[in-house]
Amino acid sequence: MKKKTITAIALGAAAVTAGMATGNASANNVSTNNSQIETSAKKATSQNQTKASSESEAKSDSVATATASKASSAAAKSSATANSTSAESNSQVANSQSTMSNATSEASTGSMSTRGAASSSNGATSNHSSSKSSKNESSASSAKASSTASQSSNEAAVNPETAGFQAHGTQANEHNIPAMVKKEAAQNKEKFEQQLVNPDARAAYDKLNANAKEIAQAANIDLAKLTHQEIDALNSVKMDSTPESGTVTYTDYADIAKDMINRNPQYAIPQFDPSTIKNFPAATTADAETGKVEPLDIWDSWPVMNADTGAVTDWNGYQLVFGMAGNPANNRDNHLYLFYTKYGDENFNDWKCAGPVFGFGQNSVHQRWSGSACVNSDGTIQLYYTDVDTSTGHNDQRIATVTLTLGLNNGQISIVDRQNEKILFAGDGKLYQTFAQFEQGNMNVDNFCLRDPHIFVDNGQRYLLFEGSTGSDNYQGMDQIYNLGNYGGATIADDVNDMFQIINNSDMTARGSYANAAIGILRLGGTEKNPTVAHVYAPLVQAPLATDEIERPDIIKINGKYYLFDDARLNRGTNDPSWQAADKAVGDNVIMLGFVSDHLTYGYKPLNGTGVVLTATANANSRTATYAYYAVPILGKDGQPTNYVLITDYMTNRNWVAGKGNDATWGPSFIVEIMPDGTTRVVPGSVTKEQGVWVLDDGTQFAPVYNGSAVKVVSNKKNGVNGQKNAEKIYYDAQKRNLVVSRANANEVQADTVQSVRMANKANATKSEKNTSANGLPQTGETASNKTVWGMISMAMASILAAFGFADKKRRG
Repeated sequence: MKKKTITAIALGAAAVTAGMATGNASANNVSTNNSQIETSAKKATSQNQTKASSESEAKSDSVATATASKASSAAAKSSATANSTSAESNSQVANSQSTMSNATSEASTGSMSTRGAASSSNGATSNHSSSKSSKNESSASSAKASSTASQSSNEAAVNPETAGFQAHGTQANEHNIPAMVKKEAAQNKEKFEQQLVNPDARAAYDKLNANAKEIAQAANIDLAKLTHQEIDALNSVKMDSTPESGTVTYTDYADIAKDMINRNPQYAIPQFDPSTIKNFPAATTADAETGKVEPLDIWDSWPVMNADTGAVTDWNGYQLVFGMAGNPANNRDNHLYLFYTKYGDENFNDWKCAGPVFGFGQNSVHQRWSGSACVNSDGTIQLYYTDVDTSTGHNDQRIATVTLTLGLNNGQISIVDRQNEKILFAGDGKLYQTFAQFEQGNMNVDNFCLRDPHIFVDNGQRYLLFEGSTGSDNYQGMDQIYNLGNYGGATIADDVNDMFQIINNSDMTARGSYANAAIGILRLGGTEKNPTVAHVYAPLVQAPLATDEIERPDIIKINGKYYLFDDARLNRGTNDPSWQAADKAVGDNVIMLGFVSDHLTYGYKPLNGTGVVLTATANANSRTATYAYYAVPILGKDGQPTNYVLITDYMTNRNWVAGKGNDATWGPSFIVEIMPDGTTRVVPGSVTKEQGVWVLDDGTQFAPVYNGSAVKVVSNKKNGVNGQKNAEKIYYDAQKRNLVVSRANANEVQADTVQSVRMANKANATKSEKNTSANGLPQTGETASNKTVWGMISMAMASILAAFGFADKKRRG
């Protein structure tokens, strides 16, 4: 089969459906014209073909040669207790927060009054009340002790010049707390001091230290209403608290929740037609634990990729994908399997299973979770994964690797041999939390994370990104609640209001004091088949206070910039009112986050201002609920990533939540466009017709736009055949982060291509409404059904493919 890398499909989808990005998320505005498409496509293609500038991140570091030796991974033979935290799969169920009750009553995401007291939004206390668990008093000593006690083999040296963002001269987040306090305190001085004639206000004021007085004045707090708890909190705030680059803030998560609730079409995950969704045929296979052939759930998945570009590798004519799978009736059945099909084959039914990666006879005590994989120079596969020991009743996660030798015989792929299986990294205690540190805290509240290793090669040097939690350098504890730099509000009043909201709610206090999610990075040494840890860097992204879980990092280098994507759930965060409001409005709270930097190992800034790239649109218990988003680059003619990425996912949460027989399966893929200004958008009309698409080519077919109802077609006589009058009316407004269309027709589909206009002008609305059935993307030279909305879109996209030489005369057989 002919392999091709394409940009035109994404370009065509973006141009054809530009108008859909405005107004109602379910609106079907499609406006196209050949002149406009060609201009924008040529411009984008020119940008995409620019060679990415090379920048070496591999600094010589003689002191950073410590390698990670094997850590014991003995699994207890006894079964884990019933209250053991289930595997990564359990975290796939959107509405469960196993460590905390959903105690807080539903509240709006709006800001609180200027006084800042949160009593009005207090709900019932958490079942796992934290007793405030002031880890700021003990975290330093426990961190040092546990760092020594745990996995000493992972004590890789840290270069002070590369460990922290500030050491590189990187500008910190512009949310400068001391400067904001001084400025806003000066603005409020006269009004604030008028309170002091009130005896109650004066009494509260006298209990504040100097810093707290200035902060109270900056926030213009009603002193007479302050509680003892709020006074203590103000006295605990540090004036030097300014967030580092790469910090996800409490306000970021609140703003993302608002985008989700409002179904902002820029980020909203496309709607999928549930009637078309099938269980994954290849997942009906022999279970790793029982050996019984049965339908399995499949969730977190990743391709064997080119570690330089992130693109799916052609391994002897096949594409290979690893995935977590298990029995839907057993949420502790969590193991890795290898799936394969012909390279570029998009037929969902053609995938096959090569079996469980680590063989049969597995058990739920010793599990393997998500990771990444690439091809070694000798054709073997280097798999990086998460090794999990659940024998303590909790998930002791370590970064691990193994070399796989595959066999290929008569179109059948098998796993022939496993070598070099070992633990690479188990945390260092200083930059990243260890399991021993976790055990010293409240394990019913804390969420220990050290998983999802992602291999990336930059300028010949191998790196490994991973999900982790911050170590003693920026550890969890009450100090993170008192650090105003973690809030990110527009004013000090906003930050103080949010702090009061947290401390007046026991569930939010527990969450906030233990929230310390991070995305980390290691530089690898050793050989490709026997890697070691050469250097441990400071986190690329961290979210103290905001959330305790950001997972599945994935990085792509595009035009010299590093784009980091990862997945998260708002309900793993501290802001109960926000995620509960999202749950009420949408029925789920899953998101994809994104960041960008000019440097691999530091300096990351959130895309779209808050980091949001995707927001949930489907109820977590529905057939079309998705998660585990993974960005695959769409390559240009030069073989380098363009500014379009293909988003893969799994669909339907585990354990038959959408009804018995509805297994977790691979969902359709769709496209996200990355703008040069650091914004992104979901490309309307880019949902693939088939599920489980990992590689786009000239034969890719896209599904009809689905919003649960028929789409109305209107002729566009005013714009003539070539639609020149509309060319200047569609533009991208970077400030508003959205496409702007100067027409008030949000529920109409405008047809402006030459062929589409001819058909649309001949059809009337009544006939068109009867013809909204799906049409596959036709290839150049084929007869297309233009009488439907999707027929119009298909013809426009086909013309773009032809213009750039990507379309074949015949559809793939």
